[in-house]
Amino acid sequence: MRLDRIAATAVVVATVAAGAVSAQATGTPTFFAPSRGFGSSEAGVTLSRPGGDATGLEVRFGASLDRADLALRGYVDPGGSADGDFVAGIEVRVPVLGRSPTFPLDRALILGVGRTFVSGGGQTIVPIGLALGRRLVLDGQALHLTPYAQPTIIFASDALLTLGLGVDLHVRGIPDIRLARGLGDLEGYSGGLFWPR
Repeated sequence: MRLDRIAATAVVVATVAAGAVSAQATGTPTFFAPSRGFGSSEAGVTLSRPGGDATGLEVRFGASLDRADLALRGYVDPGGSADGDFVAGIEVRVPVLGRSPTFPLDRALILGVGRTFVSGGGQTIVPIGLALGRRLVLDGQALHLTPYAQPTIIFASDALLTLGLGVDLHVRGIPDIRLARGLGDLEGYSGGLFWPR
């Protein structure tokens, strides 16, 4: 238990000390809650506006891997921005510590790699983040609300630092709703619908 706390603290300190980082594997303001909101798999679509640029579309497929889970992501900018017409990435969420009487939030390490594809080149994106939050179960099991924060460092051509703030909403009978806001080097916001299984 003590080693887990040291590892989690080291990730936060490294993130803050780096001074700058980009965002997720696709470079968009979409983030992860510390606990997954699905059983075996999920599929979803997200609209995002990174840095006030044109709205882009991201498709994500998630699958559980025992305690961890894996997400395959693809992002398309319909406006064909100079930053990249298409981005593909993969991310893994690994729970590192659950909430306890001394710390009321769940924690998960978020690791990924992505690649922008543009004519004449591209860029590799490597995000490392720590998701902190807690699922709140309301109205029996009919409503789940998960507010969270995800400080993230992204290694690309430069190291960038961003703070993702988000909320995941699960209401029985409709797709899950996920909203996020990026602050710091990755500004912008996103909203998505996800179908869990």
